Amino acid sequence: MTENDQELLEKQLRAVTIAPRADGVLMLVIAAVFFAGMALGGFLFAYSNQPPLRLASNVTAPLAAAQQQAVR
Repeated sequence: MTENDQELLEKQLRAVTIAPRADGVLMLVIAAVFFAGMALGGFLFAYSNQPPLRLASNVTAPLAAAQQQAVR
């Protein structure tokens, strides 16, 4: 690359500007969309006729109770 080519390339690249990345803004947008989806889902579920799904139980499984008695 000659000196003239280098000068022409520098002139052309002066017009090109790279915008700084806005990582903080992107993270805020992702968090806002997530929480908006959670809120919208909560409101839609609250006004439906479906009962809430119970995942936990206080009743122990019969097999687990039998195993505990066998250990004693």
